[in-house]
Amino acid sequence: MIAFLTEWIHSTWKLIVEMAPYLILGFSVASLLHLVIRKENIQQLLGKPGLGGVLKASLLGVPIPLCSCSVIPIAAFLRKHGASKGATASFLSSTPQTGVDSILATYALMGGIFTVIRVTVALVCGLVSGFLVDLFETKTSTISNLSPPNTSPPPKRSLRDALRHGLVTLPSDLAVSLITGLVLAGLIASLLPEQWLHGRFSTGWPAFLIATVIGLPLYVCATASIPMAYALIACGLSPGAALVFLIVGPATNTATVVAAWKLIGRRATAIYIISLVILSWMAGWLLNTGFSPQTIREGLHNHEPLPPVLWQHLSGISLLVLLVFACWKAKRLKRKASCCDSC
Repeated sequence: MIAFLTEWIHSTWKLIVEMAPYLILGFSVASLLHLVIRKENIQQLLGKPGLGGVLKASLLGVPIPLCSCSVIPIAAFLRKHGASKGATASFLSSTPQTGVDSILATYALMGGIFTVIRVTVALVCGLVSGFLVDLFETKTSTISNLSPPNTSPPPKRSLRDALRHGLVTLPSDLAVSLITGLVLAGLIASLLPEQWLHGRFSTGWPAFLIATVIGLPLYVCATASIPMAYALIACGLSPGAALVFLIVGPATNTATVVAAWKLIGRRATAIYIISLVILSWMAGWLLNTGFSPQTIREGLHNHEPLPPVLWQHLSGISLLVLLVFACWKAKRLKRKASCCDSC
């Protein structure tokens, strides 16, 4: 029992260490967005349900180098400032699958064919998942509490307001969801038999199922998933199943799913996950059918992931401190505002 708890704590901390730099980056970017982007601009670009807003969100998300952790604060910012559920789901889907860094890393390790397919699938996943969410959530996808149109120029935001939004408001909104997701992901990582990652059910639909089961709940970012996919293919897993892992792994994990549940609702989150899984299986099947495994393997090169370093551990501690501080600060501000209202 003690050994299991130790492993659970170790797995959870490892996830925190991997996620922390990107989450802190995401909160910082959210602060910058709050400073330079107006609510009215987001409502105009991404607020209306339909293919237009979904397409813009997908095209916006594909090149941005944010993982499934960094994307949560940005998606929360977009949704909170008027983006439709479909556009939010599209951004959540396409952004963590790719990015400038992961595109280059995919080309370096997996070759040009795999890279083109991965980027194309990320864009298609964003379009389809977002469109389906808007299609089935038409009545609830618009923001109901938008303020009426105001012709007067919006007040200028200070750097203090931006930092408060990105480093207090958003972290306090997502703290419970993130911590819950991290604990669950650490539990799954400690329980998952390691031999499942090395060639078991390596071909056919069972391989797709195993890749989905592994990738769906676990945290793995777009770049970190590449050496794992490389290792899976090198051990005999079909390239299509590795592609399923590269799609499902970065785009979903317990933290992202719980956060999406809060941002876009239960039904929209279910549509988002189901569409991703179906599209990943279709892409994997097309890859295995259209290209021989040998063609894909010719693009593979040796790569070994580096262990966490001191600054990553420090960033993990910083993330936990930030979440605790944000929750404390938000409660204090709420209590202060309540006292002012009562007075």
